[in-house]
Amino acid sequence: MITIHQFSPSLGMIDLSPFVVKLATWCRMAGVEFRFAPGDPRKAPKGKIPYIIDEDGSVLGDSSLIIRHLSKKHGDLDAGLSPRDRALGRAIQSMVEEHMYFTTLYLRWQDERGWTVMAPALKQLLSGPAGPPAFLAGPISGLVRGKVKKSLQGQGTGRHTVAEVEALGIEIVESLNELIGAGPWVLGDAPRTIDATAWAFLYSLHDAPFDNAVRTRLKALPDLVAYVERGRARYWPST
Repeated sequence: MITIHQFSPSLGMIDLSPFVVKLATWCRMAGVEFRFAPGDPRKAPKGKIPYIIDEDGSVLGDSSLIIRHLSKKHGDLDAGLSPRDRALGRAIQSMVEEHMYFTTLYLRWQDERGWTVMAPALKQLLSGPAGPPAFLAGPISGLVRGKVKKSLQGQGTGRHTVAEVEALGIEIVESLNELIGAGPWVLGDAPRTIDATAWAFLYSLHDAPFDNAVRTRLKALPDLVAYVERGRARYWPST
């Protein structure tokens, strides 16, 4: 059994990080047994969460590289896909992970509406047994937020207004709606690696209690809502 080191299952979510949800969902799709454990970026090989400890004791980071490693050991969900479908899956992954992710990050950490929800969740996480003294939780939360906002500025999304970011996010959600349609999965009748990514990010937008126009638009698209519920029923029935 592998160990997935996660961020935090706060706010009723599997995890606050869609990349943790992506990796864990892929494992369930592929029948790879795992357990969760708290993650510490200082111990992660890439300095990021998630990371895993494999059955042989090796430590690996980056959700995509981990999935590539596990696919070689346990079987490739994308076996039999045409080159075109593989390319389409890769393009959708890039749209979700390189664009939708930063939209989600902005709406949680930089948008004041999102921060009113994120701040107490972060303080709760920091108040755990391995966290700093309680009186430092607030200041450290502010420092973490500042670091995230700085990364958003460097990437570019942080330079936009809330309305502009919401418009960009809605475009992505509507594009996914066109691509997935009635499904049942992104590339046909069977779940593939791209579904672990697409489902994780749509679930993270649909279920997390951050009110914004992107989430509102997603909830108004029956096909995408059905896709989220389909993945939940099959892989996370207890959530």
